[in-house]
Amino acid sequence: MASQIPFLHSLHHRDSLDLFVHGLLPLCYGEHRPYSHLYCQLTLQIVPVMPTALVDRAKIPYEDRERWVSILLICEATVAFICCPIFGYLIDVAPTRKLPYLLGLILLGASMLILCLARTIGFFVIARLLQGSATAMVVVAGLALLTDSVPFENLGQTVGYLGSAVTLGFLLGPLLGGLVYRVAGYQPVFAMAFAIVGLDLVMRFAVIEKRVAKRWMALSQDDDADDEETNNHDSPSESSTPQPETTENEATIIPKHSRKPTLLLLIQQPRILISSWGLLVHGMIYAAFDATIPIFVESHFNWTPLGAGLTFLPSSMTALFEPYFGKLTDTITPHPIATTTFLLLPIPLSMLALSTNPTSTHITLLMINLTLTGLLVNIATPALYLETQRVLDTMERREPGIFGPRGAVAQAFGIQTMAQFLGLSLGPLAGFVEGRFGWGFVVVGLGVVCAATGVVVGVGLRGDACCGGSRFGDGDGDDGERERLLAGD
Repeated sequence: MASQIPFLHSLHHRDSLDLFVHGLLPLCYGEHRPYSHLYCQLTLQIVPVMPTALVDRAKIPYEDRERWVSILLICEATVAFICCPIFGYLIDVAPTRKLPYLLGLILLGASMLILCLARTIGFFVIARLLQGSATAMVVVAGLALLTDSVPFENLGQTVGYLGSAVTLGFLLGPLLGGLVYRVAGYQPVFAMAFAIVGLDLVMRFAVIEKRVAKRWMALSQDDDADDEETNNHDSPSESSTPQPETTENEATIIPKHSRKPTLLLLIQQPRILISSWGLLVHGMIYAAFDATIPIFVESHFNWTPLGAGLTFLPSSMTALFEPYFGKLTDTITPHPIATTTFLLLPIPLSMLALSTNPTSTHITLLMINLTLTGLLVNIATPALYLETQRVLDTMERREPGIFGPRGAVAQAFGIQTMAQFLGLSLGPLAGFVEGRFGWGFVVVGLGVVCAATGVVVGVGLRGDACCGGSRFGDGDGDDGERERLLAGD
């Protein structure tokens, strides 16, 4: 039995095993946070470079660059939107979550290689399609990995860390891409990307999943029990009789899971749909900014790709505080936080319409309102992710085993990530809207969408009425239910 345990665990002393699992595992997941940021950073560092690269390398006419930037962003987000629920299911049924994550990183590296070498628009499109599938796999698997590893009472803060990393990647990627392109040119942008992918692959191999660690611990305990039984063979009745009864009792109290597909069960929950809509709106805002700001500041302020990248810096800095926003969500529930932020978002978004001239006043106003927009979006993000996990916990607590032995964490995150990528696929349409109706129409329109979303969130999430109306974490059995939901054993 001991030979089946990997080398580092073959000592099979329980104390040393616990020390290794509970000491190294948090370290690995702590390292996971910044590398999530680096992953998103390298997928978006091409954003400020793309308009120039399409003209110089793919020979796209200068006047068509905005249209093709939007098309490429839509290609990536649409593929991610399609793949998210599929990958969510595969990740839930896979033996480990690490294997899909590694596959996503390999796809990402392949897409970066194609982008690095591309000189026709067809190869640019293929690369962005691969990036979309890689994004779906890595984001869903990463969220599931992280959720499996933390207690529910700290989930909001933990999602805040991950959201902070992802948001920093979304916003700092264009900044660093523009900076490297300005200083060193096109190819060095991807040299940085390849280094990040390689480092992330190494870190993934260092991760020990909770369910894998528990199996190793069980093997070690079995070996210890066998040794103890051998040493105490004169009194076998004391150690052998309680075990079968416990197993039978546990088997009788856990019902069979619902015959409905898990995905269907999840999308029937109004709170999941509402929180997913909120993430869709966030995706629209990010993608609209990615598609319009680089060209807007170039045409209105005569800025270079470096200047376009620097435009994202103020709002990206607000993501550093997302763990604190997540902790706040753990304390006062998602409903008031999500409602307030969406109702306030129309103010800075509409004020962006006033920044049209290359004067210090207009530039300052642009930066301030971008910062406020990023701040409000980052405040709401942990609340929206946590809301879906609250629904899962309520459903599992009311009907244990409803999602089957593997749970539904990855599929739930798949729905939310799918919604966010649907927003990311719709957001680039702002590039077409700006070309036809102007910058002011785009930002005011986003403000109207946020105001309507604030009303929907305020009414739909009030009182947690959709799944029983009880607050999470109010019972001694909650941790046990969550363990059953996540364990997958």
